Amino acid sequence: MSQRASMKTRATYEANLKQLVGFAIERVVYFELDYQDGRQYFRDYPETGHFLDFGVELIDATGRTVCLTWDGTFFQYGMGVYVDIPSAEVLPGLAYDVTNDPEWTPFLRRKIVAVESYWTGVFDSMAPDATETSYPQDIRITFDNNRSLYLSAAQFLNDSGELSGMSDNVLIIFHDEVAQKHKLGPWAVG
Repeated sequence: MSQRASMKTRATYEANLKQLVGFAIERVVYFELDYQDGRQYFRDYPETGHFLDFGVELIDATGRTVCLTWDGTFFQYGMGVYVDIPSAEVLPGLAYDVTNDPEWTPFLRRKIVAVESYWTGVFDSMAPDATETSYPQDIRITFDNNRSLYLSAAQFLNDSGELSGMSDNVLIIFHDEVAQKHKLGPWAVG
């Protein structure tokens, strides 16, 4: 059974996520839509982080991969985590190797010591049978240098500067204070 097919419960999702503990990032590849203009749109909001159309692939020194993408496993939008699955099976679009981006420098070749997912409940007409459904909105990844990355299925709401969850984008935030400002992860409301 494929990892995608077997990750139907919160327990299997969390077990999959916990496989990141001990992982050390050697390479980072982003996956974006091909806008046919050569521009890297994920860099449009450097004060916040990187906004990706599809997701990110993390690769260690042995070639082991972790794909973090927006996903519809639990609800229409949420964070998906796929370990040891080739990016071609999970992430479409153009690939950009961003290993040398300065934002990634503090996280390269550092061991992941903790991972946490933050789930959001939805209760509206889009949820099956109008019951509450929970989905993984944010992920915090903590490294052995006490730095954390935050990933969220989020995007800016128009040009308001306010983040909106339940998005078909992946936001990567590199600084605790930015995650706190935008109420991601442990600072999420509700």
